[in-house]
Amino acid sequence: MALLLINLAPITSLAATEPPAIIAETAIVIDANTGKVLYDKNMNDQRYPASTTKVITALLALDNLDLSKTVTIDAETPFTEGSRVYLLEGERVTVEQILYALLLESANDAAVALGKEIAGSIPAFAEMMNQKAVELGAKNTNFVNPNGLHDDNHLSTAYDLAMIAKEAMKNEKFRELVTTYRYVIPATNMQETRYLYNTNRLIYDEITKVTVNGAQRAAKYEGSTGIKTGYTSKAGGCLIAGAKRGDTELISVVMKSTDEGRFADSIALLDYAFDNYKSVKVMDEDTVLGEIQVKRGAINRVEVVAGETGYTTLPVEASSSLANTKVILDKKVRAPVESGQKVGVVEIYEGETLVGSIDAIAASEIAEGGVLSIIGISDNTAKVIERIFASILILIVLLFAAYVILKRRQIRKRRQRRLERARRYENYDYNNNRKRYDEHWRG
Repeated sequence: MALLLINLAPITSLAATEPPAIIAETAIVIDANTGKVLYDKNMNDQRYPASTTKVITALLALDNLDLSKTVTIDAETPFTEGSRVYLLEGERVTVEQILYALLLESANDAAVALGKEIAGSIPAFAEMMNQKAVELGAKNTNFVNPNGLHDDNHLSTAYDLAMIAKEAMKNEKFRELVTTYRYVIPATNMQETRYLYNTNRLIYDEITKVTVNGAQRAAKYEGSTGIKTGYTSKAGGCLIAGAKRGDTELISVVMKSTDEGRFADSIALLDYAFDNYKSVKVMDEDTVLGEIQVKRGAINRVEVVAGETGYTTLPVEASSSLANTKVILDKKVRAPVESGQKVGVVEIYEGETLVGSIDAIAASEIAEGGVLSIIGISDNTAKVIERIFASILILIVLLFAAYVILKRRQIRKRRQRRLERARRYENYDYNNNRKRYDEHWRG
């Protein structure tokens, strides 16, 4: 699910309601489609992320491992502290099963198993985590383990976790994992069947009541899309929550709340954002934007399409007609061209204000062309020209052959006529001479 990655301009009108009071020390709500920050409470202040760390662990696993791959648990992993599914040394489980244990039961041993499988060691995996976090826009994060067990140096922020979660939610398997309530790991070579249950009450719990803005309500949240809980005594209650209604999808993060307060805080923040803001789709992924010239290409033009779905964020009362786009394409591109290569941009405006952009990309691969591509003739056209020249050459050869044959016939005919004339002349001369001889002797 490719989505607009950045939205530059601030919201242009005041929200209809005041932001809620929450327990969490730091928090954020973003539009998952655009990255627009809709609520901020100390969003760049570092806190302990606890098990919300596992979002990036899962993302790296999905990027680097086959879900069907069997992992054999080593001797150290079973001694991981905290929440576990009690993996045993020598036990064989699949990557997919470990991911469900990671994201539903928040199993710390599952996180260690994945980290070691991917990078060989926990320190090496932590380096991968930090590199990936920076790539996704994190600014103040330092991970030292794959599960969020307390370490004074294991820190992140509400903003950074929101950026990581936004990327993770583009992966359909991740979305499936974090919205699953119950999962069964069949009996393995060392253990009986295990039943896993999601710790995120927002996706299922209609019984537990939480206090939101002074009112009691069920913890289950309409349109919930996950994402991940976290709790330690020093981190407090943490939660990355997601919800989708229509085209509008939100991600909230709360850190250093309470065990129950993290759910109430998240509900209050999601309600506030849905009540006040909306995502407006301005362009679908793969929308055809035109063609541009390909220099030295096997084909001299390439179709250009939108590389992702484009959105902007508007106040809920604003007209969607405020959103508009401007397509800016490169005049030409040099072959070879890769499919998906950026060849322009679609600027997204709210009225006259630039608020974001998406890439315009080549819809197909174009190889470097032959000699005639230097003068802008594509290989297909060159082949047609070659066929025409070949046909002309064959015609010339045939005409020449016909000319030679005709010429030879004409030469033979001329020779025959000369021979016939010579024979007639000889006969004529002989007859005349004979006549004169006869007359001479008779006289």
